[in-house]
Amino acid sequence: MSFYTALSGLKASQTELAVISNNVANVGTTGFKKSAAEFGDIVSSAPLQSSTTAGQGTRLRGIAQQFTQGGFENSERSLDLAISGQGFFVTRSTTSNSQVSYTRNGSFRVDSQRYVVDSSGAYLQVLPTDSRGTLTATGLSSTRSLQLPLTSGTSSATQTVDLSITFPADADVPSSRSVYTAQNPYAFD
Repeated sequence: MSFYTALSGLKASQTELAVISNNVANVGTTGFKKSAAEFGDIVSSAPLQSSTTAGQGTRLRGIAQQFTQGGFENSERSLDLAISGQGFFVTRSTTSNSQVSYTRNGSFRVDSQRYVVDSSGAYLQVLPTDSRGTLTATGLSSTRSLQLPLTSGTSSATQTVDLSITFPADADVPSSRSVYTAQNPYAFD
């Protein structure tokens, strides 16, 4: 029995090293989440025994992905996105209702029809909004592929600027006028 206990420990160490190796190999992968091996104690008991004996070896309970917040890196690309906290980007393989995927990889680009897509060509999904930015529907079935508009609005020249400035209490104020208003402003250079 002691040979089996030692053998199960060696196998557990091999599995732990494999998980660590995978984490190290993917450390530079965008959106990668590390994994951790979880082990359990093997407890034995015989049908006619009234007690159980712990310490008979170990076994792998599972490999759990760690969804903690990773670090952010600056990028020169305008469509590199990141999610703060928990959550995923939702993508679909085509613009119609097809296979849905969830990813934390925020490396997106624009295709020839102005749709925002990931590296495999899957379309980024968003919820619909009205002209003021208020959600008009919720739920996965309501999502749409994000398509960038041709224009972002019509530009117009600034007509009026209201500006309030606080000067220091000991600032030099001309004494020729007693009251300054919008109709009787203080002109300064």
